[in-house]
Amino acid sequence: MKITKYLTPLGMIAVISYFIHVFLGQFLWNEYNPITTDISSLTANGAPNAELLTIFTLIYGICFLLFAIGMVIIAFKKYHKITQIGFFLFMIMALVSLFGFMLFPLSEDKLAMNFQNMMHYITTAIVVLTTIISLYIIGFGYLKKENLKKLAKIVLATASLIIIFGFLNPISMTFQLNILGLTERLVIFTLMIFTFFLSFIYSFNIKSFLTSITSEFSEK
Repeated sequence: MKITKYLTPLGMIAVISYFIHVFLGQFLWNEYNPITTDISSLTANGAPNAELLTIFTLIYGICFLLFAIGMVIIAFKKYHKITQIGFFLFMIMALVSLFGFMLFPLSEDKLAMNFQNMMHYITTAIVVLTTIISLYIIGFGYLKKENLKKLAKIVLATASLIIIFGFLNPISMTFQLNILGLTERLVIFTLMIFTFFLSFIYSFNIKSFLTSITSEFSEK
């Protein structure tokens, strides 16, 4: 059995774990407002149920990284240089996300410009930037193969949506709309839905969804 058969489904497990951490955290914390409050506050130092929720974020981070490694293996066996670079950068993003957020959760005073918070924000910036760049590279890489145009459009649309939703953050802050939690969720949930989709089609050989794709999803 090829190792990718076991790695690609981990993307779906990662997404499920992430959503459990978000919605369980909201449910257990009565005062938490998902519209105004960022997701990182759920696992910040001193937050209610932070230790419990960190278990799910750790499962998410590990599974997401292993899924990304599986996609790198597939890319290096099946695809050309551009797609390989894209998925390698995608894996770097997963690696930074796992260790960066695990080592540097927000402090109890998340507005304080201490070392821990600064590293958390730097990690966030690196993850967002590498996510967008990797998705565009993967999308353009898929376009190099004529029979992957539909998948390329989905990848590029995902990257574009992340940018559009990302711009809502400074806009909401400028006009004091106080919807940071909502705008952040639009960005992250877009990535999560895409990750689940990518994991699903590579795990179960969904050729009928994307017409004309043949051997690309036969890695299992």
